[in-house]
Amino acid sequence: IRNITLPGAIEGITYYLKPDFSKISAELFIKVLGQVFFALSLGFGVLITLSSYLSKEENLIQTAVITGFTNTIIAVLAGFMIFPSLFSFGIAPNSGPTLVFQSLPIVFSHLPFGTFFAVVFFGLLLIAALTTSITIYEVIITALQEKLRMRRGKAILLTLGSIFVLGNIPAVLSDNMLKDIRPFGMSIFDFFDYLSGNILFLLTALGCAIFVGFVLKDKAKQELSDTPNSTFTTIWFNYVKYVVPLIIIVIFVSNLM
Repeated sequence: IRNITLPGAIEGITYYLKPDFSKISAELFIKVLGQVFFALSLGFGVLITLSSYLSKEENLIQTAVITGFTNTIIAVLAGFMIFPSLFSFGIAPNSGPTLVFQSLPIVFSHLPFGTFFAVVFFGLLLIAALTTSITIYEVIITALQEKLRMRRGKAILLTLGSIFVLGNIPAVLSDNMLKDIRPFGMSIFDFFDYLSGNILFLLTALGCAIFVGFVLKDKAKQELSDTPNSTFTTIWFNYVKYVVPLIIIVIFVSNLM
């Protein structure tokens, strides 16, 4: 509310909501599809792991629609939370993921009790990041439990310990003590980001689609609906089996170019 009532906020709202059709291209659609992988945690194995805890009576179609709809609404609201303040205070709107850390502190400084709200907001942002990562860890933890018959406590310690030593420490030190180590000309942090976002996530998603379409087959249809041979289920299955792998391959190749 404070953002959209700032002086000059209307310019930011116009920039946010008014489309520039001249910039719509095939490349843009590929980037949008790539963003979906992050927004909905596709390619992490998270959705499959979490859905395995659902009861058999759960309506998977309804759950999927609610998930996608909620994710979209939150993203739209986040735009109203950021873009108006950019134009009010002269911040470039193409600064990337750091926008939230550039725009919101300025907004909080113009709010009554702004420091309090800033602490609460960024505290919640930290919690959101940590709770999101927990679902990713659960993929590995569950695999260790089920495949290696490992106790859950041991699986948690092994997973978090390995990620901390092999992932967190090198990433944190990539701009100081380890700044001279540059795989493929990138810092360790950027290399981890590129490897996961452009290669591993997509390969995991591709493997999932192929597994559903060519291995599970009729079992996948039965999980989705009580009428596995219905028109909707048939269209969904063929889409996952043939179209989704093709889309993922296109995104994968475009990311490598």
